[in-house]
Amino acid sequence: MGAAGRGTGGERAALPNPKSDLPVRIALFADTYVPQRNGVALILDRLVHHLAAQGHDVLVAAPEAGRAGDEASVPPGVELVRVPGLPLPRYPDLTLAAPFAKEVRSRTRAFDPDVIHLVTEYSMGLTGLMAAKSLRKPAVASFHTNIPRYLPYYGFGWASALCWRYLRWFHNQCRRSFCPSETTRAILLDRGLTNVSIWGRGVDIERFAPHYRSEHTRRGQGPPEAVQLLYVGRLTPEKDLPVLFEAYRRASGRATSTPVHLVLAGDGAYSTRMKAQAPPGVTFLGHLSGTALSRTFASADCFVFPSRTETLGNVVLEALASGLPVIGAAEGGTLENVRDGLNGLLCTPGDASSFAEGILRVVEDAELRATLASNARAWAEQRTWDRAFQPLIDGYREATAR
Repeated sequence: MGAAGRGTGGERAALPNPKSDLPVRIALFADTYVPQRNGVALILDRLVHHLAAQGHDVLVAAPEAGRAGDEASVPPGVELVRVPGLPLPRYPDLTLAAPFAKEVRSRTRAFDPDVIHLVTEYSMGLTGLMAAKSLRKPAVASFHTNIPRYLPYYGFGWASALCWRYLRWFHNQCRRSFCPSETTRAILLDRGLTNVSIWGRGVDIERFAPHYRSEHTRRGQGPPEAVQLLYVGRLTPEKDLPVLFEAYRRASGRATSTPVHLVLAGDGAYSTRMKAQAPPGVTFLGHLSGTALSRTFASADCFVFPSRTETLGNVVLEALASGLPVIGAAEGGTLENVRDGLNGLLCTPGDASSFAEGILRVVEDAELRATLASNARAWAEQRTWDRAFQPLIDGYREATAR
């Protein structure tokens, strides 16, 4: 499964235009899957539903999720193999599955895939890579999470270089690797990964939309007369929430014409620590899903996202679709969808003063806020899931054709 030659940063690797529309048998190996609550698990769930609806045969191999009823979301006809595992040290929201489980090998062999997709690169990804080699099947991989960038937040900064060496070894054994943004692709090429293509992201503009705005929801989130700043995501160290908290302290102390209120939706193993660092009066809503999440997005006034580690940031697209301008870090995947002065404001990464200035601009200029909000929705309307998934499915067919 040798990789093709390396491209140059900033250009998209062109995929052939496969002529075959026949269904493909795809085995997906991932270190996370629903009902776990993170961006990779949710994207994989959406991909599985999309593939099944398009008539493709799908097998998913993933760790046990540790909750009853965790198979409820799996579409009919999709094979699911769960692998026992243990919570990751310092990141117990995720499970480290036992690699090379015998049942996974036998089920994959019986399934006889046309292509194996290594959704993540760790224990299950290694299992899938070994299966591809033993079954002589083509493999493609995807890069969702910049783990080397996460490591310093958990006291393992020394391991980042080793992690990049492993990722380079892993991805360069695959026919093609997919990442969600041009910014991330440039990083991967610079780190020596080859044959990297874009598999972008879409957003459900029916589920996330301004019409979900609710005064009842708004009152439950904080003072309805305030400009409500919303963060949605895991409450974990790599999201740079202390930067947001400090920016909020500064902005709320300086705002003169309009009060400001900060709302956070999400949870995680570090929730207690993050709450302890927050300024007084901040609203924590916990984990939300479904209509409750749609209403929370639409009932706020601005989305704030200080994270520097994103490969894309799914919640950024959800906020834009909900008609919220985004104040985000000018780094990583946020740059894929936030255009400074068009649908949001970009701030200096890790700089609370820069974020405070951005917050104040949006809070005190209602006309700017309305313009950014209108442009945010228009931007999101062009990002459909069907369009987002097509490069990946083309990549499957290209791998099988070769």
